[in-house]
Amino acid sequence: MKLLTAATTLSLVYGAAASCSDYDNEVKLMDQTGADTGGTLYYTLGDEDIMVCVHNPTESEKGIWTAIGFSSNGKMLADDGPTHNSIIGGWTDTPMKFDMTSQAFDGSGVTPSATQTLTDASYLPSDDEGMVLKFTKKLEEEGEVPIKTNGENKIIFSWGEPMSFHSVYSHVKVNFMAAQDPPEPETNDGVDTEPQT
Repeated sequence: MKLLTAATTLSLVYGAAASCSDYDNEVKLMDQTGADTGGTLYYTLGDEDIMVCVHNPTESEKGIWTAIGFSSNGKMLADDGPTHNSIIGGWTDTPMKFDMTSQAFDGSGVTPSATQTLTDASYLPSDDEGMVLKFTKKLEEEGEVPIKTNGENKIIFSWGEPMSFHSVYSHVKVNFMAAQDPPEPETNDGVDTEPQT
């Protein structure tokens, strides 16, 4: 008898699989040595928000949690100051924001519900392999590290098995950009462009 993986079980329970195919940009998630983790961050930048999709290819019979964050310093815990890192994590079908002042398993690191402002949030099995974490987040929210549209953002990410610390953890620097239309084909406006002989 074959054991079902957590991703297969979730797919059977929710009857759906997720994909990151409808996003404008992608960033490969590399570990701190520069090795490819197999994970990918996809995003579409709006005027006031960002749509994010993280594909985590890891599978485990115990299940997998996935987290991504917008950080002031490239670390899980923020520097002292008025803002905190915005960490978004999924291990149930509805991802939540976490305040990483605590790394306890008892849920004490979850931010108050008033700051749970994510929309279109889901955590479902991938239509390929692994899990897909999706959400839309405002670029600027009170008390959180702002997401820059014209500068470098420090993105942290991790994943692991339930009730355990991360098996993968790293950070990347990303300059988010809006999708750009392909350049218009150049026209010669009646000018002869044939080589002269």
